[in-house]
Amino acid sequence: ARADAHWDAETLRERLGAIEEEADRLNHMVGNLLYASRIQVGGLKIERAELDLAALVRSVVRRMQARSPELDIQTRLPRQLPLVLADRERIEEALMNLLDNAVKYSPKGQRIVVQGRATHAEVIISVADAGQGIPLREQERIFERFQRVENTTTRHTQGAGLGLYIAKAIVEAHGGRIWVASELGRGATFSFS
Repeated sequence: ARADAHWDAETLRERLGAIEEEADRLNHMVGNLLYASRIQVGGLKIERAELDLAALVRSVVRRMQARSPELDIQTRLPRQLPLVLADRERIEEALMNLLDNAVKYSPKGQRIVVQGRATHAEVIISVADAGQGIPLREQERIFERFQRVENTTTRHTQGAGLGLYIAKAIVEAHGGRIWVASELGRGATFSFS
């Protein structure tokens, strides 16, 4: 914006793109902070309706891949996944948080797998990545507000430590559960029912 600066069109486009990305990142972070505040005061409202989780998973994965075509996200869903009673927007938010984390913490070009399955009592969606994994001692804490695993990847990855907290609140508000299975150096699989 300086009067004495003369930028060529390419440099200007790059700098404006960076400004736009940072504005989006800050907007997302502020949104998460507000969301977390609402959860804390009990303001998370759930509007249940019949939901086709398989269709929701496919839709979210399509959008993620359209946004970042270099991603290798695969879906493994049974032919018939039962409908569930859930709030579409909230479950979508939880799934997006899990997918965002998988993308952030997986090495470039590594496959992320989203799968679904049904048991006699619940429908389970899982997001598996090929990242560094999460130490056993930190696996329970990562679902708390502002918690992040301390390693070289997280030091260079932006985030406030709210995504998993929000996902947990959404899942539990539906009467479900959320958990992680991880081994250091072998990635992590986050699942919710």
